[in-house]
Amino acid sequence: MAKKKNLEWPDCSEEGLRDRLQEILGDSFGPDTLVFLEGEMGAGKSTLARIVIEALCPGAMSHGSPTFPLVQTYRTPAGMPVYHIDLYRLRNPSELEDSGILEQFEEKGCLVLVEWGSLFRDDLQVYRETPERIGKRTVQIRIDSEGGDLRTYRISV
Repeated sequence: MAKKKNLEWPDCSEEGLRDRLQEILGDSFGPDTLVFLEGEMGAGKSTLARIVIEALCPGAMSHGSPTFPLVQTYRTPAGMPVYHIDLYRLRNPSELEDSGILEQFEEKGCLVLVEWGSLFRDDLQVYRETPERIGKRTVQIRIDSEGGDLRTYRISV
């Protein structure tokens, strides 16, 4: 297993985030990757997902957070599926299981961006802690905001 690398980007604006993500985009947001986006309501999880989607899928218009449909699907020019998943609306593990979302977590060759995975920490433990068991790797991003336009991003890749 590759050694994890931790990055911290304090006091980062949205434009600064775009620039910094370009530095790690190819290495960190490729096929067979699960990206867990964590932070309070309004921290910027959907904004980060939108920036990644627009960088990987030129011409794609991100529809923002997929809270109501749960999953938005995009494709890179090379055909890689990019799934943006928001688990906020789900209330219990049986809804997670019944939703079929875990199929995207296990699909080969795709990138999965997950908002509110912390609501199902125990149910997603295998994906977070031992993703190599299903041929995946994880990127964990914690976003903290003190209000205003600046955020602190803590990234484990």
